[in-house]
Amino acid sequence: MARRIAAVALVAALITGAWLRLETGRAPLGELVAILALALLPAAGILLRGSRLLAGVAGAGALLVAAGLAFDVPVTDARPRSDRDFFGPVVDRFHQGFLDYYDTTLPFDRDEFGLMHGLVLLAVFGFVAVAAALLVARRPVGAAAVLLVGAGWPTTLHSGGRPLVLGALGLAVLLALLVLAREGRPATRRVGAATAAGVVLLAVAVGASTSEAVAKRAFVGWQAWDLYDAPQDPVGVRYVWNSQYQGISFPEKETEVLRVKVDGGKERRLYWRATILSEYTGVGWREALHPEAPLPAREVNFTDDPLLPAEALDEGGWVEQEVVVGALSDNHLIASAQPVKVVTGTSAPVRRAESGVVVLPELLRIGQRYTAWSYVPDVKLADLAKTSGFYPTSLNRYLELVPGVRLPPWSARGRDQRVDEIFAESSTNFLVISHEAVYRQARDVVGEAKSPYAAALALEAWFRSKGGFTYDEQPPRGSAAEPPLVAFVLRTRAGYCQFYAGAMAVMLRLLGVPARVAAGFTSGRFDQGKKEWVVTDHNAHTWVEVYFPGYGWLPFDPTPGRGQLGAAYSSGSTTFALGQGFAAPDVALLGRSAVLDAITAEALRLRRGGLEGTGVNSSGGAGGGFASGRGRASILSLVLLALAGAIAALFGVKRARRELRFATRDPRVLAAGCRRDVAGFLADQGLSFPRSTTLAELGRVVEREFVVDAAPFVRAVSLARFGRPADAEEAARRARRELRVLRRQMRRELPAASRVRGAFSLRSLVV
Repeated sequence: MARRIAAVALVAALITGAWLRLETGRAPLGELVAILALALLPAAGILLRGSRLLAGVAGAGALLVAAGLAFDVPVTDARPRSDRDFFGPVVDRFHQGFLDYYDTTLPFDRDEFGLMHGLVLLAVFGFVAVAAALLVARRPVGAAAVLLVGAGWPTTLHSGGRPLVLGALGLAVLLALLVLAREGRPATRRVGAATAAGVVLLAVAVGASTSEAVAKRAFVGWQAWDLYDAPQDPVGVRYVWNSQYQGISFPEKETEVLRVKVDGGKERRLYWRATILSEYTGVGWREALHPEAPLPAREVNFTDDPLLPAEALDEGGWVEQEVVVGALSDNHLIASAQPVKVVTGTSAPVRRAESGVVVLPELLRIGQRYTAWSYVPDVKLADLAKTSGFYPTSLNRYLELVPGVRLPPWSARGRDQRVDEIFAESSTNFLVISHEAVYRQARDVVGEAKSPYAAALALEAWFRSKGGFTYDEQPPRGSAAEPPLVAFVLRTRAGYCQFYAGAMAVMLRLLGVPARVAAGFTSGRFDQGKKEWVVTDHNAHTWVEVYFPGYGWLPFDPTPGRGQLGAAYSSGSTTFALGQGFAAPDVALLGRSAVLDAITAEALRLRRGGLEGTGVNSSGGAGGGFASGRGRASILSLVLLALAGAIAALFGVKRARRELRFATRDPRVLAAGCRRDVAGFLADQGLSFPRSTTLAELGRVVEREFVVDAAPFVRAVSLARFGRPADAEEAARRARRELRVLRRQMRRELPAASRVRGAFSLRSLVV
């Protein structure tokens, strides 16, 4: 028993070390101890009780626990009648972790790629469990094969700088394994001879591997096999982040850039913000972040942001987002607006900027994962309509028309007169004075709006549906005589999201309401199977964020036909009004204008007619989404393909082994091949006998076990093996015919289960 335990320890150490070489960072000793303890349970069942059934039950239970530990899924979710799923998340994470190996250089940081680390733990568990069980069951050849694959596979993925040392170490363990697993107590002399032979074999192997005559390239470069459709090259969408008004063109084929799971899989429609464009130059909007010095912390906290409302400190109002990066070329961590905490998922230093923006020192990587928590307030129309138009001085930069020209806030006394004075004082400043007509247009749209919220609601509706605007990705070009957004508002009224968001934010600032442009992505499509949002480059978008005391920055989307914020998130649109129970008394809170009158009339009409036919779903969001089972189907297809390939390979090897026995014309060799073929058939059925068994004794075993006549076969083989040379050739041909007859008779006597077991048995390969 001591020798078998020593052999198990050697195998476990070599397999664990080989797989851990794929990772960098501090070794997770606690996880490894737990995984190895679980892996040894099946072997313990065989060693202590001698029961394969007990070993199988222990192995199945250990596999469940190991999978839950590896992929951070509670195994209690697998219990019957549980309202949570266990197998779905485990299979999905296994699948994604497997694909990550194609998109990540090795060695990888285990903290950044948790699913790849989970696969390492599961591989250690699987290979150690199988090898240990085979060792204690006295199957050293099978254990050696498992060790060869379990330690050799990760070594071919990342051989490091000392491949000869690794190969020599593996060969030494294989030789030690075969010696330790031998039955009986070998004599000291025999052990010494085996050790000397092993040392010589190691020396020869290392020497041969350095010779150019022996050391060749691999016969099969399996690492290059493409088992799935690799993602496209990362796409850049910074043409949306930084405003430009010469036209945009989305590629015909969509590229997946993000997958986002919200609060464990809720279908909550949010926008994914990458950054903010807070400075308007008079010609366009630009990113004007002031990021802090790089922080090595893996967790970035924004709860000290003075513009976050007090309610944002209550974690009960936070929305969790688990983000997986696709083919996106950008250096911002993307999340829903008003992030309060981000676990970056990277050991690289990051820089924190205002309003929850996190900037990385390098581009995002495919498969990179991180988690963000955002404050999403529970807003009500009546409460927003009552918010004040006075703002803290920290918001002054968001009231600037152009740098250095700040407009008075909404509720400032004598505001209209002061704005007129600003335009008069700037009569020589083309970038300022050219926006005076835009200011008059904004005043006309909002009319007698009673609050900043009513003004924002009116402007959003004006752009989306009331002002005669059209969405156009190649709008008519303006002239150099006026800024692009001025021409858009006053003349062309055709453009894409940058025009709409930029123009609305400018008009709000002209009215004294703090506003800025947000850049990122619309919600995307909801995958019902995986319970996550799938976001592509076609969802790249800009919208408006407006500040409301007590609530912080809330989104508005003025672009017609592009975005549609859900009622539980949006601060504007009739969708929001319906979702919040818009009623007649709310009309008085908004004020009067042609646009506001149209909004309230439409909302009240839809309210009276019910929500049916409005496109508003039960959760308040705009309806839509899609179900995709491709991920689960693809992993199932991969497993089935791998299983079919393994079966085909096994049958092919066994068939080739049989054919090679008869790949000669020498009747003596053919006779020996016929004997080994029958011995292999018996071995596959679990029948063992000494190597010294004679041909006649082998025939009696066949007759006893299968109740068939083996005498013709024995006579033909004996004559071919020991008869006169003149008779041997004909006897060899007759022996081949009798072999086919005998095998057919033996198979006929076997039940179906035994035939299947024999077909999958490996024992005949070592006879």
